[in-house]
Amino acid sequence: MTKYQNYPPTDDIRSGCKVGWRTYATRKEAEKCAEAARLNGIVKACQGYDFGYQVPGSIRQLADGRFEVCIP
Repeated sequence: MTKYQNYPPTDDIRSGCKVGWRTYATRKEAEKCAEAARLNGIVKACQGYDFGYQVPGSIRQLADGRFEVCIP
């Protein structure tokens, strides 16, 4: 069984009803978070968790140049 992974410290975080989002200043930091989010998403999916239309581990660049990662 895969263990739940910790996320690196973040600049900002926001929560939704099925997922959350963590914001990072650099792509490198966001990619570390995304790797943990993908693994954590697998763990939660195996427990029956539903992410709606969101994809844990996906990264998008914000208008201010920071990077946002979807987390389960």
